[in-house]
Amino acid sequence: MKLKGYRHLLYKNSNLLLKHRFGIFIVLLSLTLSPFLSGVASAQCSFNGVGCAGTNYANYGVNATGAATLEYDNFVSAFHTSAAREATGELKVWGARSKYDGSGNLLTPTAINSINFPGLTGTPLKATLAGDYTTAPQIILLTTDGLWAWGVAGQVINTGLKNTAAFGKIALGLPSGVSPLDVKMLFATYENLAITTCSGDVWVLTNSNANMRGDAGTGFTTWARVTKTDGSNLTGVVATRGAAGAFFALTNTGELYTWGQRTYLGDGTTAQTTRNRATLMTAPSTSEGAIKMIGVTASSTTAISYYVLYENGKLFSMGDNANRQLGDFTTTIRTSWVQPLYPSAGNPAVAGNPMNDVLWLSPNEHDPRYPAINVINNQGHQVFSWGTQNGGMLGRTDGNLNPGQPTDLATTDIEAIETGGHTTLVVSACRSSFGYAGHKTTGSMGDGTNASLFTSNFSFESNILSLCGLATQAPKINIAGSPSIDDEGQICVGTSVLLNPTPAGGTLSITSGGAYATLTGNELRFTAATPANTPVIVSYTVSTPSCGTVTESRRFLSVVCTPTVTIPGSIFNDANGNAAQGSGETTLSNNMWANLVAPDGKVITSVKVNSDGTFDFIISKSLLSASGDYSLIFTNTPQTQGAGLTSAETPANGYGYTGVNRGSGATADPANRTGVVSLGDLSTAPNNSTTNAVNVGISNDPAVLPVTFGAISAKLLGNSLVLNWVTESEKNNDHFDIEASADGVHFTTIGTVKSEAENGNSDTTIKYNFTKGISTESLAVVLGMALLLTGGLGAFKSRKFRTQFLSVVAGGLLVFSLGCKKAYDSTDTNGKVFIRIAQVDKDGSKSYSKIINVVKE
Repeated sequence: MKLKGYRHLLYKNSNLLLKHRFGIFIVLLSLTLSPFLSGVASAQCSFNGVGCAGTNYANYGVNATGAATLEYDNFVSAFHTSAAREATGELKVWGARSKYDGSGNLLTPTAINSINFPGLTGTPLKATLAGDYTTAPQIILLTTDGLWAWGVAGQVINTGLKNTAAFGKIALGLPSGVSPLDVKMLFATYENLAITTCSGDVWVLTNSNANMRGDAGTGFTTWARVTKTDGSNLTGVVATRGAAGAFFALTNTGELYTWGQRTYLGDGTTAQTTRNRATLMTAPSTSEGAIKMIGVTASSTTAISYYVLYENGKLFSMGDNANRQLGDFTTTIRTSWVQPLYPSAGNPAVAGNPMNDVLWLSPNEHDPRYPAINVINNQGHQVFSWGTQNGGMLGRTDGNLNPGQPTDLATTDIEAIETGGHTTLVVSACRSSFGYAGHKTTGSMGDGTNASLFTSNFSFESNILSLCGLATQAPKINIAGSPSIDDEGQICVGTSVLLNPTPAGGTLSITSGGAYATLTGNELRFTAATPANTPVIVSYTVSTPSCGTVTESRRFLSVVCTPTVTIPGSIFNDANGNAAQGSGETTLSNNMWANLVAPDGKVITSVKVNSDGTFDFIISKSLLSASGDYSLIFTNTPQTQGAGLTSAETPANGYGYTGVNRGSGATADPANRTGVVSLGDLSTAPNNSTTNAVNVGISNDPAVLPVTFGAISAKLLGNSLVLNWVTESEKNNDHFDIEASADGVHFTTIGTVKSEAENGNSDTTIKYNFTKGISTESLAVVLGMALLLTGGLGAFKSRKFRTQFLSVVAGGLLVFSLGCKKAYDSTDTNGKVFIRIAQVDKDGSKSYSKIINVVKE
């Protein structure tokens, strides 16, 4: 079965296909199956990597290995702006001009999602950024729906493609025939953007120098496919890096290629030369084995320096050396490869042994001004740096430096490092906040302040960041749910944050900013707006087995959000099931969460229901700009901002939903037992208004609930999914829908069973059975891809149509998988599948069983 040719059809012919729903299904079916039939690896740090066998986001940092799947860009930093991929797969950004309007500064790491970046469609996949010096960078984002940019126009792509600062889509899109899931590496340097595909092709957009195109062509608003000197396409590439003036590529056979305005070949050629096609270089060695990483740094766009790291730890450098960036204790240009040298143990000013034990390298590649590099070695994960130290960016004394060690990191176990345009960012095994050295300004440290100062010491008083691929043992102050915030990530005064520190057993305290918040147990409530550069700081002290006693901090900013919309509500014990709260029907929490969901099905805010059963949302209208139907959806667990949420979770402790009322018995709706409440179009709500209360009834009384579920089990026996359940009572029941999910949130109907109760009513136990011929792995793959596709359906304005369409796709995939078990069973998945049973009344109303896992026997 050959489906590769369909991978990009949806992107090329979306307007036509939107007119033909069956055509969409066929193309998406092909698009979905293609990666699995070609042997895709399981995705790491969320499902975002599905679609490219060369993507393994977790293969990052000091434990990374293998050039083919190594991830360079979980941490990306340019001049005062940074982006990161968290362990959850979520992309975050902060620093200069990082706000969605392209002019404001995000002062803490902020999730890139449709809530914080209005208009975003698709699932975020990769982010990169670059710029020149004090001019803030331009940020480039790849989602399943295409390419986006914001920040200073012209710093990466030509203004003929996008000439505005605000977040928006790049109309040119990806190269013809390349879909978002085909992109293995997205890399930006000043005035240049490069894409490396899963198949090993390289495409370039250059802003001002045609030699950077790599195809001997011209033009600054079209993609160029990089070719070799004989005119054939450059293929088999696993990594493309660069700096202002040159690109550098590594192939799956270990060959090295370069092209651009200023290049060296490493063969002893004396002159720095312009090359407009990819030219084969001389490798540092033919006897050191496989190459692990490559890198480049530039000096004011006039000179280039290259780095090659082998899997055995040996590091080599070549090119310009005016700023000592080659690390050989000279300023001599090297046209052949040399090894950087450690300082002598007895005299740091004298060269010592060659660097033969390096695990990770990070040159300054996203800004052209200060050529420098940081590396981490295998001797306790120590950091060494050299090249230009400006503004404290290497954590050492300013100047052009030979290799040396930052004093602050001499005894610190560093797992990852990123050299920015004016900064260095590090991640320590025993700190959950990242370390920062250099120029702190416009939020670049992510610590909640806008202050400007220079520091040549590493500070970990930044903010919590859990990078994908790192196994840090540090304690963390996690946030359960998603607080009410404004469009800069500041928490609305009058709301609270529920803290969930790990590991358990420590002590939480407010160590700064106590005038603006109170801490009761784990609830941090904001009572006043924090002044500029004065965040509320909460600390957590705990004893850990690997790091001893550690105190970690997290910073919060609060603001009086205005204008707002307030949504009050409660959960009550509906004793008679009429959805109207009567005498004696008290409110209760049942440890539930209320989630405000935008018209595109993404969570805006997730709050825990108070112990007295009440809840309220104070929502900044800046987060309610999208028109359409907003909703409240109830769950047993907190939800992440920007996550998709379309259905409620069945309440715990045997409860079920009995209906909804919006403030009085006259508005009671006992037919809505879904746990989902429509709020209408909040974008049109008056400023600083309060909606009618949302009161949701629940009950665990069998006489009230339409169906009382007993025991439920789901097993995989051979290649059959076998589901057994018991009802202890039924009332007005028509049938059951069997629903499956890959994540426990997004469910797809896979079968239907009619009620066996006479006329749908029974007060005795009835046993049910459902069997489907499919493996757990097959089902997990299908449901996982259905989940992935939700991120790519942002173009559909109607949430109802998106939901129906997704069900059709997932259903079609499921049917298809029944005939292709062998192809799916060989796929590397974790095989996790969730099942729930939807009970459907004769009037169409639904209630749900608890959610269970399929057990393989």
